[in-house]
Amino acid sequence: MAVCATAQQTVPCVELHGYMQNRFYANEGYSARFVTERVSLSAVGQLANDTTGYIEMYLHPWITDRAFTNAFGNTVTGEQSRTYLESAYVDMPFAKGRLRFGKGRQLNFGMTPSYPNRKTSQYGILSETFTQDRIIGAQFDRKFGTFDVGASLYTDMQVETRKIGEFAGSTNTTIPPTPGAPTPANALVTTVQHLCDREDAANTSGRIAGSLRLGVTKPNYQYHFSGAVGQLQQADANFIAQQYNLAPTTNKSHSKYGFDGSVSSGPWVLQTEAYQGKFSFLTVTGYSVLAGYQPKDKTRAYIRWAAINNDRTPTNFQTTWNVQQLTVGVVQPISKGVWIEVNYEDNLESPPPGQSSKKNDMLFLEVFTGF
Repeated sequence: MAVCATAQQTVPCVELHGYMQNRFYANEGYSARFVTERVSLSAVGQLANDTTGYIEMYLHPWITDRAFTNAFGNTVTGEQSRTYLESAYVDMPFAKGRLRFGKGRQLNFGMTPSYPNRKTSQYGILSETFTQDRIIGAQFDRKFGTFDVGASLYTDMQVETRKIGEFAGSTNTTIPPTPGAPTPANALVTTVQHLCDREDAANTSGRIAGSLRLGVTKPNYQYHFSGAVGQLQQADANFIAQQYNLAPTTNKSHSKYGFDGSVSSGPWVLQTEAYQGKFSFLTVTGYSVLAGYQPKDKTRAYIRWAAINNDRTPTNFQTTWNVQQLTVGVVQPISKGVWIEVNYEDNLESPPPGQSSKKNDMLFLEVFTGF
């Protein structure tokens, strides 16, 4: 910071930024709580020749250590993503476009779920499944008037799960209790798991994937078509087969395609996303429609409906259930960089006969503070 204050134009300057999310959560099947959900610290370096370096770290104060067995058979504990490298990339001009190299948001599949795009603080089930996690690789984007095209080459995602109705600290029982001891209270929250693409920096797939996105961007509307192709690890393909009570499979397909678009008129906005992915033998289809009222510097309101459907009969494993989610959100600006947001999620699922729906609706209030 001292260097920035006294630097000449030949010395690159680094800007420090950050934000914190303090929340109040309530899951209908669980008790309520206050949580400091996340603290983000980032640095932006403006380098020569219109080149930018960016690093962002997350701190999740509520995450505890996890227990695991090391190579010597001893049980030890280790940090479980309490501090997390969210982004680390260089962005530079290249071939009349922009080239980004490193870890960051996927720019070239679907609607990039930055806060201005997703509108609500929660990502939602569609983004969780297809677009939420960062990628590590090279990304190129170029505009031709209103037409834009982009391509990414990156380490492929893994297929893991996320929990609908989960909130910070609610299911984080990573150190097993003493045998015979009562189940820890924070393991009792009601959630429903669903399959999703996830970036796992400690356990990368080791497979290369590519994506392509093209479309039109104008001041009042935009639309894009995109697709991505990769390959699953054998363990991921076997995991999916297990969820459907099937034998291990050699089908390691991992491809997806979709459409996204948005249109605005004055303070009104409407946006939609529709994606379909091939996860081994399983075809997963998802869509989302969002409508919002967002006058500048005034109270904003949004409503979003999303659904994720699998193409097979559900089993007793939650990951095979079709799920739907209705989200209603209101955002009240307080001052520059500070706002209060209230979101309510009505979470629905379609379990097989003999299984009942879960009490996993969720309400949360967030005070967002940027600096």
